[in-house]
Amino acid sequence: MKKDVKEVLDKISSGNYNPEEEAIAKLWLHQLHQHDEAGLSEQELHEVSDQMWSSLERNKKQSLPHKYRKSVVYMAAAASLALIISVGLYFNQQRPLAKSIQPEAYTNDIPAGSNKAYLTLANGKKLALTSSANGTLAEEAGIKITKTADGQLVYTVANQGGKKAAGYNSIETPRGGQYQLNLPDGTKIWLNSASSLKYPVSFAALKERRVELSGEAYFEVAKDKIHPFIVKSGRQQIQVLGTHFDVNAYPDEQLIKTTLLEGSVKLNEQVVLKPGEQSLLTGEKFSVKEVNVNDAIDWKNGEFVFTNESLTSILKKVSRWYDVEIKYIHNPVNMPTFTGSVSRSENISGVLKMLEETSNVRFSIEGRQINVITR
Repeated sequence: MKKDVKEVLDKISSGNYNPEEEAIAKLWLHQLHQHDEAGLSEQELHEVSDQMWSSLERNKKQSLPHKYRKSVVYMAAAASLALIISVGLYFNQQRPLAKSIQPEAYTNDIPAGSNKAYLTLANGKKLALTSSANGTLAEEAGIKITKTADGQLVYTVANQGGKKAAGYNSIETPRGGQYQLNLPDGTKIWLNSASSLKYPVSFAALKERRVELSGEAYFEVAKDKIHPFIVKSGRQQIQVLGTHFDVNAYPDEQLIKTTLLEGSVKLNEQVVLKPGEQSLLTGEKFSVKEVNVNDAIDWKNGEFVFTNESLTSILKKVSRWYDVEIKYIHNPVNMPTFTGSVSRSENISGVLKMLEETSNVRFSIEGRQINVITR
């Protein structure tokens, strides 16, 4: 929808604007910061930006004494005048106004993540599973390690009389990667992006099946009453006999989340989960709540599913899956929440457009950086 620059900025300075005009003003501010053709120095740009944000938030400041409100309005009027001049110069020099004020088109796009991982063998050899040929990769302690065409790493017993003592393997998915691992005991593990798992090559000579996780993984543990399965993830330890559950234990997250789909698990010898429950570990303290378990394993099912989820939380997931950096043009305040879903196979533009359609948040893509235009 075509909008006159002066008309919009006059409405912003007066406080009589609608959500669309507010979003357009924020977009212009962002574009001014991205180009020096506006004729303003970096300091002037910041001053104009801060004054305009003061105007946008004027309605929130009605409880201030009258003399301060008058000062805010005066600053906003000055900002409007500077922006009318600078935005007008920029748009006249760069492209037709009718096109420039539309929600910013993505000049480039970023494809979704895929099956990518690195395997480190017990002897220290590192293999890039993405580029390795399908078929047998190695054989250790009587265990054959095979890569399949559909993104799985499969461990099978190749020689019952093989060595009982065995070292550890580790598999690591980069940002923008995921992988499935099938252990020789029949346990299946799906690794989300930016995650790693350390595990014994063989469980044959061990009293327990112990693995170490960083990041997020979904487990379908094979039943074995004699050999309990232990998952160590940061400050949490999970003990299971046979069950299906998801663990989210990224180092940059404050919480460790464990969601149980089937069976039962014991956490740090303190908490026992039932199917449909999720534990949240903050520091050393657990809390438990009932959840929709499908929301917790949306990534395994190839989706992003958001239920009243904050924008910052969503963009962390987007950052890992698309291997991008997130930059907030302004410090995020009163971040919106979202409920919805979108396929993880979509290019990043598909996710960003969904978020834009349901809020005043706007995005731009610069290389592998996503700029978030919000206030």
